[in-house]
Amino acid sequence: MTPRLKQRLGGCFIALVAAWGTVYVWHEALHESLFFEEASGIFPAFFVLGLALILFPGYKEERTARGEDISGMQSWKLLTLRWRVVLVVALAVGIGNSILLKLRVE
Repeated sequence: MTPRLKQRLGGCFIALVAAWGTVYVWHEALHESLFFEEASGIFPAFFVLGLALILFPGYKEERTARGEDISGMQSWKLLTLRWRVVLVVALAVGIGNSILLKLRVE
């Protein structure tokens, strides 16, 4: 099994679990009028990250494919522009979902 296939399968698993969690949180909020605030942001953010793992190669693979030396890079500097955007979108989706749930429950 190639590393890219493993990455896609992992992304699929993450996206499916996160989608189920998001649906569950919304179900609880609509029918029970309560929800876990942490889960309301984490599940949608992980859904976006799972989709990104399915669609895009990893940030390390992107950099090594371009011939870049990643030995001296750490944390945020290691991420490519694409993965920085994915991370920001994931955070925005998670925060937006939390806000929508809070407005719906109140």
